[in-house]
Amino acid sequence: MSTQRLNPTKKRATSILVAPPNRPTVADRPPEPPTEIASPGEVPPDRLSVLSYGSIPIQERNIVRSYYVDLAFNKTTCIIFKSPIKSVDLGSRDIIADKASAVDNVLRVKASSIGFNETNFSVMTADGQFHSFVVNYNEFPTMLALDLSINDDGVVQQKARSVNQQGTVVSFAGVNTSQQEIVQNCSHVLEQHRRVKHVGINKYDIQASLRGLYYKDNVLYYKIGVKNKSNIHYDLDFIRFFITDKTVAKETSHQELEVVPLYVYNQPLVIIPGHRTIEKVFVFQKFTIPDDKIVQVIMGEKNGGRTVTFTVANQDILDADTL
Repeated sequence: MSTQRLNPTKKRATSILVAPPNRPTVADRPPEPPTEIASPGEVPPDRLSVLSYGSIPIQERNIVRSYYVDLAFNKTTCIIFKSPIKSVDLGSRDIIADKASAVDNVLRVKASSIGFNETNFSVMTADGQFHSFVVNYNEFPTMLALDLSINDDGVVQQKARSVNQQGTVVSFAGVNTSQQEIVQNCSHVLEQHRRVKHVGINKYDIQASLRGLYYKDNVLYYKIGVKNKSNIHYDLDFIRFFITDKTVAKETSHQELEVVPLYVYNQPLVIIPGHRTIEKVFVFQKFTIPDDKIVQVIMGEKNGGRTVTFTVANQDILDADTL
C-alpha cells in the first residue's frame, strides 16, 4: 500500500485562505489608509486618538466667559451683582477686594501694587452664579463701575421699571429687600396723604416736617417735606439724622450718633424755589431708641444760614404705619 505524504506548505496556505463563515479574509479587507504626516506644531493623528480616548469634549455651553477689567493703584472699581456675594477668590496678592459697607452685592476692587502682571479673580453669588474676571493694571482705567445686575436686554427687572426708576439692584445687609423694592416702596410713600402733622419746625420762612413714617421688611421710611415760604430760593445742602439725648438736643447742637440712610428717594432735588414744596423719602434699617433719647433732624442751606432742626420721639417711630 502506497502512503501519500501531505505537503505542510500547502496545508498552511489552505488554513490561511479558508476563513470561517461570515469573517472576511485578508484579501477582502480594505486597504489601510496612508500614514499622515503632521505639520510642524500639530499633534500627529495617531497621537491625537490616544490623547482623546476616554475624555469628554468641552462644549461651548460649558465655558464661563471672563470679564476683562483694568485696575489702578489709586482708584477703586465697584462691581454690582444681582445677588449677595458669597465668596471671592483672588488670583494674586497684587489686587485687593472687599464688600461695600451696608450692602451685600457690591464688590470694591483695586490694585495693591503698581504695574502687576495679568491676574484674575472670581466671585460666587447667592443665586448660584459664578463670575470670572481677568485683571490688568492700568493707571487710567476707562471704567470704574460695572453693573452686572442688569439683564441681558439692558433693562433692570420689572419692579424697577414699574416706578419709572432706572436703577441698579442693590441688596442691603440686615434687610429683607433690595433697592428695587425700596424704590417702589418710596414711590408708594410719596403717594400717601400726610399722616404726621405734629413733628416739624417753621423758621426763617422755611417749614421742614415729618409727613409720614412707614415700616416694611425691617426698613423704616421717613417722608420729609420742605416748604419754602420766602421769595428767595433755598439751596438744600444736607438733611442729617442723629440720635441724641433729649436734654442735649434742647441745649446744644452736639450730635451723639449719626444715623446714615440706606437710600434717599428724590435726592437730586436740592433747589427749592420760593413758595414751593419738595418731598424726600429717607430709608433706614429698622431702629428704635430709648424714651430718654430722640432723633434729631438737621437741615442746612448751602452758602446760607437758614439751618433748621426738629426732633422725632421714640413713640413716633413705634407708631409707624405699615406698607
